[in-house]
Amino acid sequence: MIPVIYKKAGFLDTLEYVLGKESTVIIDTNMTGKTPAEFNRQFLTTKYIHKAVKRRCAHLIIAIAHREGYHEHLSDSQYNYVAREYLTDMGYLPKEQTNLPPSQYVVVRHHDRDHEHLHIIASRIRLDGSLVDDSYDYFNCQVSTRRIAAELGLEVTPTTSEAITSRLKQEYGIIAPISPNRSKSIRQINSKHKNPTSKEIIRSKIEEAIKDSPTVSTFIQRLEENNIRVLPKMRGLELLGFTYIHNNIKIAGYQVYKPYSWNKLQSEYGLTYDYKRDIAVLEQAKTKAINCRDNITLPEVTSDLENQLSAENKFWAESILPTIGKIWDLANQTGKIKLMDGGIKLLKGKNYKITIKGEELTISSLQDDREIASYNLEKNTVLAANPIDEDKQYWGKLTHKQSTFTQNKDIEFLS
Repeated sequence: MIPVIYKKAGFLDTLEYVLGKESTVIIDTNMTGKTPAEFNRQFLTTKYIHKAVKRRCAHLIIAIAHREGYHEHLSDSQYNYVAREYLTDMGYLPKEQTNLPPSQYVVVRHHDRDHEHLHIIASRIRLDGSLVDDSYDYFNCQVSTRRIAAELGLEVTPTTSEAITSRLKQEYGIIAPISPNRSKSIRQINSKHKNPTSKEIIRSKIEEAIKDSPTVSTFIQRLEENNIRVLPKMRGLELLGFTYIHNNIKIAGYQVYKPYSWNKLQSEYGLTYDYKRDIAVLEQAKTKAINCRDNITLPEVTSDLENQLSAENKFWAESILPTIGKIWDLANQTGKIKLMDGGIKLLKGKNYKITIKGEELTISSLQDDREIASYNLEKNTVLAANPIDEDKQYWGKLTHKQSTFTQNKDIEFLS
């Protein structure tokens, strides 16, 4: 199976294209209707829950093998299974152990290119307003389709990286070859940069450096050969992780790519550390990295526990964003938003205030003027999240009540 992912602002054009083919068969959907207009009206209902999202439409394509002398075929029920497994793996449908609601979706089978393939049109906004995380969709979609292919006895097509192949082998016992002709990833295709960023370069060089489960010393030496400095974070004799430096850009390992955090480099890629063996290289690497950074302050490489707390706070901040949008919309309708000096828009509640300056939204506590979360509205990303338990309880209560918000009823924040 070969997956392709597109993301667009609107649904109608994609629906008309996919459903307009003569060979179209709707395999599965959790919506009603049959026409592009009917589906589009239902997709638009989630648009207003999460207005900040620009690319709401996910157009997912899955093709099975078709070449001279080799053709694969699946029944409609098998395609239904493929679609649901894939949507679950990618976060559009909930896994059994989660309580997340689903996204709206339509699954269509085509024969328009002399071979069978699926088109899946799904909303990136779930029915509760939460957003499907697509941070690693290019990685995850390759793992998902190859897992499903192996399960159904189909050809397991080559992957684009050693990391994907390693995960397939370790988690599912699936042997997948690596393509000798690697195409650009969706992230690279959509990148605004003509040249790869330092983050992309570091990630690709780490991928090459870990391919044969090396020692920490060999890992560091390989990166240094590619002009990447490595700053180790130590606690006594314990190695906690690395910060990587390329062209004066400094990035912690878990920020380069979550599967390349220090724990995963050991557990999934077999990187080995021995203090007596590696200490000399670690000390040399630290000296080189410090000399390389000039006067720019390096970000602290946090421990795994701190990383987990940071991820937890980020998830919390993302989960309350739909509620913030509802509060702001109602306040705007009732004239409670004040325009301050410098173009700052201010909304005060009983315990917190919300401000918007340019594309940045910030929530702060009125008691101690403490910032608890900030967002980039244009990119729909969390910039910072530092809540205490009291903040989580208050905003959790508001989020729980969001389904009862109406145009004629004040939200607790505003009362």
